[in-house]
Amino acid sequence: MSEPSLTTDQQALVDAEESLFAAACPGAGKTRAMVARFLGRTADEDRQGIALLSFTNAAVEEVRQRCGQRVQALQAPHFVGTFDTFIHRFIVTPLYVNAFKKKPNYVQRWRDIPSASFRLSQIGRAKNLHLDWFDFNPVGRARLIESRIPRDFGSPTVLAELMTRRHTAEANASDIFGRLVRSGTISCVAARCLAEYWLQEADGQRILAPLLRSRFAEVIVDEAQDCGREELRILEFLRQQGTRIIMVGDTDQSIYEFRSATPDGMRAFADSLPGGPIQLRDNWRSTPAICAFNTSLRSGQLTELACGENSWNSTPVHLVEYKAYDEIVPIALGIAERNKLTADDLILLSHAETHGMKAAGVSGIDNTDPNRVARIASAGQILRSRTTDPRTRRKAIDQVQRTVLDALTADRETETGRQGFDAQCELAGVEPRWLEAFAVRMALRLDAADRTRNTFAAEVRTYLRDAEWGGTPPPNAADLGGLFRAPNEATWTNVTSTSAEPLMRFSTVHGVKGRQYPGVVLVVPDRLRTDAVTERNVVDDWEGDHNTEARRVLYVAGSRARHLLICAIHKRHIGRIETVLDKSNVPYVIS
Repeated sequence: MSEPSLTTDQQALVDAEESLFAAACPGAGKTRAMVARFLGRTADEDRQGIALLSFTNAAVEEVRQRCGQRVQALQAPHFVGTFDTFIHRFIVTPLYVNAFKKKPNYVQRWRDIPSASFRLSQIGRAKNLHLDWFDFNPVGRARLIESRIPRDFGSPTVLAELMTRRHTAEANASDIFGRLVRSGTISCVAARCLAEYWLQEADGQRILAPLLRSRFAEVIVDEAQDCGREELRILEFLRQQGTRIIMVGDTDQSIYEFRSATPDGMRAFADSLPGGPIQLRDNWRSTPAICAFNTSLRSGQLTELACGENSWNSTPVHLVEYKAYDEIVPIALGIAERNKLTADDLILLSHAETHGMKAAGVSGIDNTDPNRVARIASAGQILRSRTTDPRTRRKAIDQVQRTVLDALTADRETETGRQGFDAQCELAGVEPRWLEAFAVRMALRLDAADRTRNTFAAEVRTYLRDAEWGGTPPPNAADLGGLFRAPNEATWTNVTSTSAEPLMRFSTVHGVKGRQYPGVVLVVPDRLRTDAVTERNVVDDWEGDHNTEARRVLYVAGSRARHLLICAIHKRHIGRIETVLDKSNVPYVIS
């Protein structure tokens, strides 16, 4: 069956002759239109290349699949890939080779590099600092971002000490950044910094200008709202070389400011483009009620219109008032059944991972719980599950590793309090890889199911006492009783009453961007994040029509739904949200 014809708005994007920004609501068919333009332009352009860039590998793979048999469109001089790959291949590599006479080695993240962490001396019991916690300017100068410091970094006193010594931490981070770059180890963050630095230098411009000018006639940017300062600087440089810039996106889906996305900067750049703007406002994905919900959260002028097969669907948005997280799933499943959907059709979405996990009835690693026995029990549940994601499994393993280190270094607490993880392993006389394997075996062997808290604690102590430690000095049996006490009854009940198997699949909103589902259950928790500057939370922003990332996160969540949107709202906030929906004429019912 052949695909239906492009809409008038989609065709306008395909036929545009000048650089422009196309605003596209969710479900507007932007990928289809972009691919149609890309294939048309690659067929027409016989000398220069056409590039199509996005920000995720998944989005790039979708574009490649839609190109079908047109393999010549995916070959040089054309390019389809992520913005990171474009920066690496066409900007940083030629300039780095020119400057350092060797090719760089690219890594995805700083955390993939062991030497990208460091410790401040005399700061007490705390984790190592990591380069991921810093922003870097074009010359590699670091700035510590407080919101990136993990909650389990250290005690409030330790955190306060870090803040008083932040200049020292930033100097150390800057030094490590420089050493890694000079050695040829380049993360995506470092590549952006280098690109921005060289693009503002005359020598860098002189080298790059003829290379890019001769290579690309046009660059198409998908998900343009995710552009940061560095991407916009690159696009401006390309435009100066005569390259046509076609940007497609939705500024209300900009939810990556923590990754340096700059919505205001993107809007300013888009406004400077001579063509358009074009608006793709036909939503071929969602029902009229969901489109109305989305529009109530928009800060721009675009109004979504339900036009697809769901445009006839009169199902309202369902509001569910809850007091405890375990109330959400049973009610949601009842609503889904009445709308001929099953649990497999639904997904729980939340801004913070922990809220979705709790609603799904999944046990998680609680880094704030001091009881080591409870942590081991919880980690075992997670590792035995076939449905937990790699990130959660990694956290579980890390937690067990640290409990084992506690046992091996109990008599050297003063020394280990000032050491990072690798240094603690060295002090304990264990190899990190051996410790990881030991932690996994221990967590899987010790099953808390049908055990009392005292029985399980005794099993933990016995396992550590009788384990085969090889050449590593075993833990002192006298210390095990104090280190691995049974948790209190409330903690144990919480651990054993939850499961690693979810009652419903769940994700953070950031984790599903670009996807769609038959039904979405959006969780609005009791305690909402309050912005440190504005002192407002997301409900305040929604009521006051403030354009904030917190509000855009709700918008992205709601716009994933095709047939059914359920908003599970804590009783503290439901009255205010009802008022907002009434004001915006959103069809809804209280379930």
